[in-house]
Amino acid sequence: MSRTHWFDRPNPIRWRLLPTLLALALIFGAISSVSAGKPSLGASVGGSSDLLLVLDASGSMWGQIQGENKIVIARRVLGDLIGELEEGRNVALIAYGHRSEGDCNDIETVAPLGPLDRAGLTKTIEGLNPKGKTPITAALQDAVDLAKASGRKSTVILVSDGIETCGGDPCALVSNAKAAGVDFVLHVIGFDVDEEDVSSLECAAQAGGGLYLSAENAAELSGAMETAVALPAETPTGRLVVGAKLNGELLDVAIQVFERSSRNKVGGGRTYRSPDTNPRQIPLADGEYDVTILALGLEGNLRKQFGIEIRNGSTVEKQLDFSNGTISIGATRNGQLSDVRFEVFVHGTKEVAAKGRTYRESATNPNTITITPGEYDVELTAIEMSDNVTHRFRPITVEPGKTVTLSHDFASGEAVVKVVRQGALVDATVRITTFDGTEVGKGRARPNPDSNPQHFDIPPGSYLVKIQVIGGDRFEQDLEIRAGERTSATFEIP
Repeated sequence: MSRTHWFDRPNPIRWRLLPTLLALALIFGAISSVSAGKPSLGASVGGSSDLLLVLDASGSMWGQIQGENKIVIARRVLGDLIGELEEGRNVALIAYGHRSEGDCNDIETVAPLGPLDRAGLTKTIEGLNPKGKTPITAALQDAVDLAKASGRKSTVILVSDGIETCGGDPCALVSNAKAAGVDFVLHVIGFDVDEEDVSSLECAAQAGGGLYLSAENAAELSGAMETAVALPAETPTGRLVVGAKLNGELLDVAIQVFERSSRNKVGGGRTYRSPDTNPRQIPLADGEYDVTILALGLEGNLRKQFGIEIRNGSTVEKQLDFSNGTISIGATRNGQLSDVRFEVFVHGTKEVAAKGRTYRESATNPNTITITPGEYDVELTAIEMSDNVTHRFRPITVEPGKTVTLSHDFASGEAVVKVVRQGALVDATVRITTFDGTEVGKGRARPNPDSNPQHFDIPPGSYLVKIQVIGGDRFEQDLEIRAGERTSATFEIP
């Protein structure tokens, strides 16, 4: 693929993917200059290595995306890619599952390694019809053998819509091949792969020093192929190694790495709950980066952020502990157990991490909740009191294996407001406010003993009681409330 041709030919998909490709190329040390207002990729990109394509042609590739068979999409995308490769590039194509059903040996190098034959390779791809199983490991072994025999740098790109179905271990195979000194990088493109299947594919890509790229449709597959082909067969020696645990068990977290100066995303992945990918290794060139970690499948403060610097190909290791801590929340009113609703927010946000109630029972008051470590704000709402009086603790810090104990006593007194005229109950609205106008209680005193008088449990203090007789006049009077006491106010309407 000539650099001028790739960038100059109008292609909306490629231009949409350009920022991502540039960021990825930066990780691999592939950007050498910027000229004529357009980025120029280094000479090593896309042309210094043999290209070994491994294509899933198993039966599942007859599945559809947006009404089109996956194999049809793959044929078209690969055909477009072949049309863009530079003359003389050494290319091979290995397919599996395309000749017979249920055969784990159905692997074929349908295009032997040699200089690019566009017409022949395109015709071969068009002739692939999915039938069988998914022997990924054996297919990758063939690719490794080709790379070893050539003695040249090789880029291996695996496109698969599922996991190994023939008992092999692609991650172990790739790890062993790299340890044996075979000079290749492996990129894996998961094409419409079920979420639970991704871990083994990401492990193989990690072991091969390359990227795992997810593609859910034709455009994403095209972009992923362009990215994988354009990157060099050499990976940087710098590494960010991230492990994550929850209560001693491996935890699945998503990792995003951003170049600090540009804020471009330049790397990422997931740890899953597998020792093959946890800890996760992310290759990085020398530089300064900001890293965001998001724990998956948990509730609470799931995000951790930190900065790192890679120098002279160094390795930075981070072991993150999301092991649970606890918050004990107790509430009383005038010294007695009280029913309180509580919400736990990620500190400084409105994101609810946990919620519950204390009730008036000792079994639930205090209420102890389990939550991931981090900083939180806790808000208590006294639902027994008028106007839902609140109290907030902020911030609190939860640490793994430790308990934060919170308790609050809501002091209150009872205001009893009665509205009568010559001994008869009067229909009126009742509002109780502070002297600055803040409302702490309201109700309707109807002409029946069920609602007249009105009862309000409110904090101690000085208040103004305001009465609006329905169809009549307004009245008000001062009221002083003391904790644990009942104070009555009777309005005699003339």
